[in-house]
Amino acid sequence: MRIPSSLILFVLLTPWLALRAADSPAPDPFAPYLTGQAPEIIRDVPDAGPPPEGVTVRRVIFRSREDSEIFAVIVTPKAVGKHPGMLVLHGGGGSAEVDKAIAWGQRGYVAVAPDLPGIANPQKLTESKGRWNTMKYGEGRYVASPDATASTLFDAVLAAMQSLYLLRAQPGVDTSRIGVVGISWGGYMTTMVCGLAGDQVRAGFAVFGCGFYEFSSQEPTLQKMPAEERERWLRDLDAGRRAPGIKAAFFTAGAADDFFFWPPAVQATLDAIPGVKNHLYAPNANHKVPLPGGTVFPKTAAEPFVPTPFQPFPTPSGSKANWLGMEVPYFDYYLNGKGEPLPVVTVEKSDDPLVARFQIAAPRPMAKVEVYWATPSTDWMKRVWMPLPATQGANGRYEAKFPAEAASGGDWFVVASDDRPVTVSSDFMHLTPPAPAKTAPAP
Repeated sequence: MRIPSSLILFVLLTPWLALRAADSPAPDPFAPYLTGQAPEIIRDVPDAGPPPEGVTVRRVIFRSREDSEIFAVIVTPKAVGKHPGMLVLHGGGGSAEVDKAIAWGQRGYVAVAPDLPGIANPQKLTESKGRWNTMKYGEGRYVASPDATASTLFDAVLAAMQSLYLLRAQPGVDTSRIGVVGISWGGYMTTMVCGLAGDQVRAGFAVFGCGFYEFSSQEPTLQKMPAEERERWLRDLDAGRRAPGIKAAFFTAGAADDFFFWPPAVQATLDAIPGVKNHLYAPNANHKVPLPGGTVFPKTAAEPFVPTPFQPFPTPSGSKANWLGMEVPYFDYYLNGKGEPLPVVTVEKSDDPLVARFQIAAPRPMAKVEVYWATPSTDWMKRVWMPLPATQGANGRYEAKFPAEAASGGDWFVVASDDRPVTVSSDFMHLTPPAPAKTAPAP
């Protein structure tokens, strides 16, 4: 019997094709959805409440993948003309940040705030509908089998990206001036969206959230996954792996004792961003930034109310309007060309291991500069960060001396606040203990 040449060729090529398939990169599960096209709005949701001042508010349901329906609020300034756009992303257990979208709208931004299934509390999603409605909060996140689309985080990222396209499609938006802001899981989402969107976003601000989850409190959870599934999850759903795609100016606000996003994960994410970036670490803080320009707001509004660019109308106010006060000057600089850039702290090489030397490039006077250091510990939430005074020299240069006990090792960073107020930090640095002295070998 004569064997067909096509069958012989197939048998010979099968091992080679298998090797080629193993070597070729896996397709990105988000690729089919990164169309840049605004999602279909299915219907509007009526609102019986009084309209806020200076803006129009539209509540909509748009179609996500398959049978998923996502609620989002669109806030537009009543002033005519083109406006910058702001995508507002809620944190874990939350839902669409309507008040914060209104606050950005009152400052002159077109704002979109969606529900994010997968990080939202399903019990709070009264309008958004999908497979997550029957799940418990947090269920289905750390899943990537058969691929990343099985994870509820995929639904969350997809809803955020479609909301970005919805924002860019609004007639009053200047698409060259788009910002993204989010907290906690929404900070993770901010990093993901900016990485996937590339040059469609000009500025991002992540509060606490980052990537490189293997350096965070979620490392034990990742280790419970089968190795192949874990690698798939990290490749497709970890925000740190998306950070090289960020084209926007980017800021991350971290808490040095955070229960979720530890400093090594924050720093690794920053290191992966190729462009303009800045950050802060809040010492002895967990999911808060008790620093100038941070999460501390006045308890009551001033009487009589005096409009400011930060607070043009009396409501919403304080933490209802922003997670951090310094979000406003940050985005005003990058999206409106107003004000001045944030300070930048650069660590310089020191010939003395017990002396920190750094430079601050700052357009405004510095109000306070300190170095915080802590001895090594695997429990990030229990680290005690001790302040050291910094001495200012010429040309914006500073130095601080560590105590003698720091010679055995530790970690440190700079905290610098200017008079606006805003606060920034240096990179997360390490004190390296000296190498043991060499001794002569025993006879």
